[in-house]
Amino acid sequence: MLKIPTFVLGGLLILTGLLGYLLQEPGLSLKLTGPLADDAQFTLSDGNNTVDLDLGYPSSKAAGEYAFWMIHLLNQNHAKDRAQANYAVQEGNAPYEIKSFWHASSKGDTQEALKIHAESGSLSELQNTDVNKSIVRFVYKNFTGNQSPVTLTSSNWTNVESKTQLNPGDAIQFSKSWTAFIPGIIGIILIVLVQAAEIKPNARKHIMHVAVLIGLVGFIMLAFRMLPSAMSEMNWLKGEPYGIIQASSLKSTVMLASAGLLLVFVILCVVSFINARKEMAAQAKAEAEKKKKILNKVKAKNEEAEDKKSDKADVDDKDEQSSDGKENEDEKKSDDDTKDSDSKDSEDEKDSSKDSEEKDDSEESKKADDNSESSEVPKPEPEKEAAKATEDATETKKEDEESTTVEKKSPEAPKDNSDVEEKKSEEPSKEATSTNESNSSSDSDSKDQEASNEEKEATPKPDTEEKKEEGEEEEVEVDPEPKSDPETSDKEENKE
Repeated sequence: MLKIPTFVLGGLLILTGLLGYLLQEPGLSLKLTGPLADDAQFTLSDGNNTVDLDLGYPSSKAAGEYAFWMIHLLNQNHAKDRAQANYAVQEGNAPYEIKSFWHASSKGDTQEALKIHAESGSLSELQNTDVNKSIVRFVYKNFTGNQSPVTLTSSNWTNVESKTQLNPGDAIQFSKSWTAFIPGIIGIILIVLVQAAEIKPNARKHIMHVAVLIGLVGFIMLAFRMLPSAMSEMNWLKGEPYGIIQASSLKSTVMLASAGLLLVFVILCVVSFINARKEMAAQAKAEAEKKKKILNKVKAKNEEAEDKKSDKADVDDKDEQSSDGKENEDEKKSDDDTKDSDSKDSEDEKDSSKDSEEKDDSEESKKADDNSESSEVPKPEPEKEAAKATEDATETKKEDEESTTVEKKSPEAPKDNSDVEEKKSEEPSKEATSTNESNSSSDSDSKDQEASNEEKEATPKPDTEEKKEEGEEEEVEVDPEPKSDPETSDKEENKE
């Protein structure tokens, strides 16, 4: 943000410094460190004109008092007359010739003493003015376009400070001072700092603070120290008692312009910092709002997810409840089925026990009958074997029929077609074996069997045999497929 304004202001400061340096008048600063020699003679020369400096009548050995008299007498006796004459020539047709001249000024307490003397004519306390060091600033006003070097020579350089050793008769040359380019130097520094801030954004804040500090210090120095002294010096030269109208105002103008540019730079920096703080605060708010929005979205998503989870949990609970209910119903049904099967099994067991008891009774009765018959009528052994075979066949048939009925009644028994077919295939095989055995026995002694059957038919049947016949009829009725009865088959065969 400050790059372009800083480049503009820095460029203006550089231009101001260049103009101040190029347009300034040649000058010379003479530093006095003590009283001058009594025989010392100082001469100003531009190659065409020469002026001898009057050292006055110092009453002390203070360097400031010697500088005071040298400046005061030069301005009053030389500069005033030449300035007035040149002004008259410029304003009208006065019979004078325009000439170049020199004027002088000082700094610090010596300058204050000169001002006080110009205002009130007081010469008090000169012996305490800059006792050890004082400066005399000479300025050459070139009105004739002189190109010759301007110099200051002395016959005795005692208590005159110089960078080089001065010998009697040596000359010091007038020149332009580099201090006039100070505003330009400040402008270059500011441009460099701003460019560095652009190159290194991480250190931008610190670099710009340094730039603002330099601009602020420069503004304070120019506006509150150098500019007032330059303005007072210019007014002092132009005012009474000297009236040097041609005293240059370039120095004060350059300082004023430089101070103004630095002030603008400082203001822009302050405004930029304020805006940056506001932007940072706005960015922080925006980021906070974004974070809040993101958090709200996340919370909403989490809430939605939780709601979905809760809905799923409710649905799952309902499903579980329904499944539990179904399982309970299934369990109840299975319990009922098991109970029914158990009751049926118990009934079957009871029936089977009854049947077994009836069988036992029938067998006992048969044995008793057989014993009685055997006792009454002796029969051959083949007849007994045939009867036993028929009895075994009937018993096996009854057991098979009972097992089939139990399997049909029990719901838990697996209804496999293959098992049923196997049983069916086994039953006719058993029947076939029994019939074969009966046929073989009948063939051997058919007549004896016919006689025994007639006797059995003639004898009354006990209750157990009737029950067995009834049970056989019931079992035959339950059986889905008709099965051949070996007794009936034997009877038919015997009849035949």
